[in-house]
Amino acid sequence: MDGYIKDDSYYSELYDRFTIEECERWERKEKVPIENPETEKDVKKQKEIIANNFAVAFGLRFVKGERYLQKEETVRQWMERDRAKDEKLENAVEPKGVRCLGCSSPDMKCISRDLMTDSHNEESVLFMFQCGRCGRKRAYWENGVEWKARPNPCPKCGAEMDSERSSKGDIIKTIYSCPSCQHTEIDSMNIGVKKDTIDSDFETKRKKYCLSEEEGKEYASAKITMEQVSSFMKRWKEKEENKDLYNEIENTKKLTILELQKILDPVIENAGYAKLEFEKPDLQKDVILGFGLQDEKSGRNDRESVHELEKLIKKALEDTNWRLMSDGVNYRLGFLTGRLRGVEGEDNLKRLILSNKKIQKLTDTA
Repeated sequence: MDGYIKDDSYYSELYDRFTIEECERWERKEKVPIENPETEKDVKKQKEIIANNFAVAFGLRFVKGERYLQKEETVRQWMERDRAKDEKLENAVEPKGVRCLGCSSPDMKCISRDLMTDSHNEESVLFMFQCGRCGRKRAYWENGVEWKARPNPCPKCGAEMDSERSSKGDIIKTIYSCPSCQHTEIDSMNIGVKKDTIDSDFETKRKKYCLSEEEGKEYASAKITMEQVSSFMKRWKEKEENKDLYNEIENTKKLTILELQKILDPVIENAGYAKLEFEKPDLQKDVILGFGLQDEKSGRNDRESVHELEKLIKKALEDTNWRLMSDGVNYRLGFLTGRLRGVEGEDNLKRLILSNKKIQKLTDTA
C-alpha cells in the first residue's frame, strides 16, 4: 500500500504547476498590438490594447509574487493533509468475517485499502477483498458496511434497476439493468492512483513564472513598501476629508490625572463641593478613574446635588480628553461618587469626539 505523503520536491513541483497554469491564464488575456495604426479608430483601439496589456503585465507580476509568498504555507498544509490520510489508513481496522458471494469461501484476503468518499460524502477507508479460491472481489468500508452503488432508478420507466458487480485490476464495474424495459447503464469506480502527465517544458515554464528566492524577497520588500505608501495615502486622504474633526482632535486638551484634578478642584469648590479624591486608576483600553467628594452646601437635596455636579463636570471637561462615564454620579448622605474615563492617542480621541457628536445629535433631535 503506497502512502499519500511524498517528499518535499513532489509538493514543490505540484505547487509550481498550479502557478504556471494560473500565469498562463493571465497571459492569454494579452492582446496583439495593431501594426502601424492609421485611422482614428485604430489609434483608439491601440490605446485600449496598450492599457490592457499593461494591466495584464502588472497582474501577472502580482500573481507570481503572491504565489511565491503563499508557497511555503500551502506546501506545509498539503503535507499535513497527506500525513493525516496516511494515519487514517494505517489506523483503520480491517473488517472480519467476509465471505465470497460466488463460492461462499471464507478465504477472502484484503488486497488493498484506500481512502474514498462514502455515501455521506465523507472520506473513509475502503477495504478491497479477493477470494483466494475463485478470485471474486468484495469491498467494505472501515465501519463494516459493504460498499454498494447508490440506488439508480431507470431513467426511462422509473423501475428499480438490478445491478451486477465485476472487477478487473483497479476497476470495479457495476452493470445496471432494468427488469421492466431492459435499459442498461454502467457505473465504474477506479481505485487506482492516477498518474500525473509529464510536461516536457515544465522546467522552462518554471523559470519563467515561478520566482526565485531572490526575486521573491524583492517582491515581498516591494509589497511592504507599497502597503506602507498605500496606508499613508489613505490616512492622508481621510484627514484631508475630515479637517474639522482633526483640528478638533489637535485642540483637545490632553490632561494628565494631576492636571485633571487642578481643573476640577476650583470648579467644584465654587459650587459648594469639597475634598475631591481619586481612586487608583484602572488602566484598560482607556483610563478609568473613580472619584469621591462631599457636598458642603446646606439645603441641597440628593437629586439637585447629583444633577449640578454632573453638569459641572461635563462642562469643565468638554474640551478635554476626559469624560464622565454613562453610569453618572451616585449620592449617599452627602457623599458623591462616580467614574471618569480618559483616552489617549489620535484614534481614541477621534472615537471620543465622534461619540459626543452622535450623542449631541440625538439630544438635539429629541
